[in-house]
Amino acid sequence: MYKKLVKLALLVLLFQPNYSLAKSFKVVFLNPGFPEENTTGNFWVHVTQFMDAAAADLDIELVTVYAYRNHILMKSLVEKIAKHQPKYVVLVNEKGIALNIIKQLASRDIASFMLLNNLNDKDLALLSVKEKYLLKGSVIPNNYNAGKKLLNGLIALYSSKNKSQKHNANAEQLINVLAMQGDYTTPASLDRERGLLDVIKANKSVQLVDSTVANWSKKQSYEKVKGILQQAKIDIIWTANDSMAFGAKKALLAANIDHPIIIGGINWDVDDMHYPVNLSFGGHVALGAKSLAMLKDIDSNSLTIDKRHQVIDIFESSLSPHYINFTDRLSHKKLDSYDFSRFSLSSSMPLTFTVENLAKAFNPLTVNKN
Repeated sequence: MYKKLVKLALLVLLFQPNYSLAKSFKVVFLNPGFPEENTTGNFWVHVTQFMDAAAADLDIELVTVYAYRNHILMKSLVEKIAKHQPKYVVLVNEKGIALNIIKQLASRDIASFMLLNNLNDKDLALLSVKEKYLLKGSVIPNNYNAGKKLLNGLIALYSSKNKSQKHNANAEQLINVLAMQGDYTTPASLDRERGLLDVIKANKSVQLVDSTVANWSKKQSYEKVKGILQQAKIDIIWTANDSMAFGAKKALLAANIDHPIIIGGINWDVDDMHYPVNLSFGGHVALGAKSLAMLKDIDSNSLTIDKRHQVIDIFESSLSPHYINFTDRLSHKKLDSYDFSRFSLSSSMPLTFTVENLAKAFNPLTVNKN
């Protein structure tokens, strides 16, 4: 797939005008979520908050349009987006809808950039030369590794908690895993599931008891896990996002299970104090800021073509030393104190975009930029 993306980037270069220093430009972010916290969590709220802070540092005018987790509505928003006259539109390929939107935008000569969920090879092949040119780049977290890291982390926690409970003469008991998937089509959900399944294939002491879709929802996860716990012994609950992990924890508490069950998710959502879970992997919520830094460098023609489509292994554990500061700054709305211009090539000493380097770019003395 990446060879195809490099070829796509070559097409971009053929059409690329010669720029001097780029001036400020407008970006519309088509956010697939809600402007406030809801049953699927606050992940998309936080994505916009990171992008707002980054836009201020990068001299970009950012407008966010929300689709309220309605992929049918999302397809109909192109006209609304076009009225803002953006130079670029940042898209998320939830439930495979991005192809249609890219084509609609291209017919209006508006460029696109993919965030968090990219097109697959089949959809890329359906783009015309012009549409490929107008797909300027992408930044995607390594969701496959996230799925692997989460299950490996949960197994390690489970094994640590159960060392003293091993049966001396009996064969080692299998670890029963329940998986809650996001949806059936979104690339992030599918890639996280692949990571989960590969860990299970490689580990003979682990078996997948059930795997079901809960549509990223705390409520749906609660309802499904509650029913499954009545039918099967579960040791680990792996969920594709934290909202579903919180729902699973709620179901676990309601069931009064008499043995420990380890629960984990993905997103680094601020912990639900009523339903705390054991483990979360995150950091990718900040990649919207990275997308704007890349667009700044693409617009100035300073980002080389081989760097315009990036997959970043940004996920870190909630047990890492960076977790507390990262989530504290997010929950207390301190994102303006990050200097996101340091992640652009226009910086005198540009930083690679990592959770650790975000900490280096944080200045608590920075005043509100808005």
